[in-house]
Amino acid sequence: MPLVMKGEAQSGASTSGTRLNTLVGKDNGGDNLTVVDAGINPGAGPAPHIHPSCEEAMLVVVGNIEAVLEDETRNLGPDDLLLAPAGVKHTITNQSDKPARVLAIYPATTPERVFV
Repeated sequence: MPLVMKGEAQSGASTSGTRLNTLVGKDNGGDNLTVVDAGINPGAGPAPHIHPSCEEAMLVVVGNIEAVLEDETRNLGPDDLLLAPAGVKHTITNQSDKPARVLAIYPATTPERVFV
């Protein structure tokens, strides 16, 4: 069983205003799990999207974000979690003036993302 140290996370593709580091995934020990540490700059976040074949849990670690799940919008802070079921449109945006951090957790090693 691997131990993942802070400096060993794999940098991933980032979108404008976000930094993604894969803590667990297909290349570092995850058989059926992906855990991504996402840093989100003020005003940034991914475009609305779905994951057709898996759910996504997003745990706010630092900061405050606006979470949208289908037609519902909520403000989330540290220790709050958004659970997006498979096939359900969602997004998050850092609405504060400070960077935010979110852990995104998927029960899959290659979570597909489709922008809608």
